[in-house]
Parts: sequence; C-alpha cells; structure tokens
Amino acid sequence: MGTNGVRQFTDTVAATQVRRAGGPIRFGPLETALPGGTVEGVNTRSARWAGGVSTAASVAQLPGAAYLSARDVREAFRNPSGESANRALGSTAGLASTGLNAAKGGLELTGNVSNLRAAANAARAAFTESAPRAPGAVANRVATAVASEGVEGASRQRMRSLAARVAGNGLEGAGRDGASAAFSALRGGGTAAARTAGRFVPGLNVAIAAVDTAAAASTIADPNASVGKKVTASVTALGSVAAATNIPLVSQGGAVVSTASSFLGAFF
Repeated sequence: MGTNGVRQFTDTVAATQVRRAGGPIRFGPLETALPGGTVEGVNTRSARWAGGVSTAASVAQLPGAAYLSARDVREAFRNPSGESANRALGSTAGLASTGLNAAKGGLELTGNVSNLRAAANAARAAFTESAPRAPGAVANRVATAVASEGVEGASRQRMRSLAARVAGNGLEGAGRDGASAAFSALRGGGTAAARTAGRFVPGLNVAIAAVDTAAAASTIADPNASVGKKVTASVTALGSVAAATNIPLVSQGGAVVSTASSFLGAFF
C-alpha cells in the first residue's frame, strides 16, 4: 500500500470518529451566525490508533516532500519561467500540506493520549485512597474503564455507575470516587495538551484546505498534468474545505472524499 496509502486509510478511519455537537456552523476556528450544529472529534481507541499511524506516515513523507520542494524551487530560480514557478508552487504546497497534517495529527494524538492518562491516573489514585487494601488489579480495571468512557464524553453519572459495576461487591463506593476524580480531570477540556490541540487544530484544518487549494491550482495550470490528476487534485481541495467546516455529514464526507481523492491521485 505504501506510506501514502497507509496515511489515507487511517485518515479515513479518523474521520469517522466524531459526534454531533450543538452550536452554530464553524469554519475552522471561526463561528458563523448560521444554525445547523457542528461535529467534534471523539477520543476513541480507533481515533488514537488512526491518529498515531497517520502522524507517523506524514512524518515519514516529509523528507521526500522537502526534497521535491527544494529541487523545484532551485530549478525555478535557475531557469525562471511560468512552468517552473508553477511546479515550485505545487511541490511547496504539497510539503506544507504534509507538514500541517503531521502537526495536526501530533497535536490531536498528544491531547487524546494525555487526557486518557490523566483520567486513568486520577481514577486510580482516588480509588486507592478510598480502598487502600483493594487489589491493584481492581484499581487498574476501574481506572481503565472510567477513563475510556470519560474521554468519549460520558456523563459523570454514567462513569460512576460503570465504576461501581467494575469494582465489584464492597468496593462500589471507591469505584464511584475514582469515576468522579476522572470526570474532574477531564473537565474544561482536560489537560493542557488537550486544550492546546482544541485551540490550534481547527485553524490547522483551514490552513490545510488553503494549501490543498494552492496545490490544486498548480496542478490545473500544469500543461503536463493528466486530466485524472487535475480532477483528483480539485476534489482533494474541495474535500479539505468541506472537512474544515465542521458541518455534520459535510465535514465527515469532505474528509473521506479528500482522503480517497488524494490516494487516487497518486496513480495518475
């Protein structure tokens, strides 16, 4: 499949790990006055797995993208022409897109993992404090269960109920204490890393849409590019713009379409 194929597959998986949320339609970090709701990422196991693999694939692609960009920019300076300048624009936009995707993936993965760990550690500490003689395995089970539920947006009541069941007879109270501690750890966006991702990722989505659009414009202007290449580049750009809107269904559809188009573009 190759690095590009791996990244496209995991990006498609990540695009499905979302939920609807209230509020006005957004484009990146900007809110509009239009109603219709929005979508936000969910910190599931699939999202963390896909985010890790996608980020690693983007990082692996950076050296090759940097080489192509440097080569084309150098050629544009040595032999100035509209064609060489356009080629340099396209490869530089490709490098920027790869770098932005790596940065976005890294922020999201770091935030998701840090929130999961913070919730688990808080639950384990509170459970152990309430039931110091309880087996460590029980504390770990409770911590894992409530942290996994908490990062996916579960309510405090649901987390406490789950923790009581997982803790078992005689340890229900300690389990509830652990769940409450985990819920508190996630309040307000959770860890500093998760809050940082929440602030910067929407803007990165807009930046990715911008550079994908620049890359598409370069491909369309290239007389040597095939029709298939031009079509897939255009669809990728439109999909990136749609993905940045955070509109339910439109955002997920845009992300999937952009990913599929980018993958198909490699064959032209």
